[in-house]
Amino acid sequence: MLISGTPGTMKSSVCLNLLYKNHKHAKKRSLYISLEETKDSLLVGMDRLNMRGFDEKDLFIVDLARLRMEYDEVDQMQDWMRFITEYLTRRVKEDKIDIIAIDSLTALYSLIDLDKPRQQLFHFFGFLKKLGVTSLLISEMNVGSEEYGPYREDFLADGNIMLKLHEVGDIGIQLRIRCVKMRHVNHDRTYFVLMHRGDRFMVTSVISE
Repeated sequence: MLISGTPGTMKSSVCLNLLYKNHKHAKKRSLYISLEETKDSLLVGMDRLNMRGFDEKDLFIVDLARLRMEYDEVDQMQDWMRFITEYLTRRVKEDKIDIIAIDSLTALYSLIDLDKPRQQLFHFFGFLKKLGVTSLLISEMNVGSEEYGPYREDFLADGNIMLKLHEVGDIGIQLRIRCVKMRHVNHDRTYFVLMHRGDRFMVTSVISE
């Protein structure tokens, strides 16, 4: 499933909240791979949003620096895609992971050589589905663009949750969320206003344009 949106739309926060709530209320084990932001920075952000008191062995966050330490030959080999797939396979099997998140696809693309992007991403998405877990992939959208990713990843994903900033007259900027796609589900496709209160995100209907 894609979590897509332009910069500043809280994609990482929403994704982490999904992992946090599933850990707290459904005892799901999660792995969050950050290819840009450090683990310490993400933990600070979670604390500010009152996502606290979780077991870091069950909601495990790993960043690029940690990944490089675990596999010091990856930079020389320039084979990040193989490393990511092997790493995910091992962690899902050994740690019984239920949900994985990759932040972000854009950062992953900067590490690998996509000479045949549609073919390579087709196999990568297929690999994720075969893992048998829920996969959340953060996808950066360009401001003003209608594309959810540079290679139309929305066609490969089973679901797509989009976040956007919307200017509303004198009110200012609203953060809005929409379920663009959820395969095999009869879902609402309208925008909702997304807010954060206490330790949770909430949605409400759009009242004013």
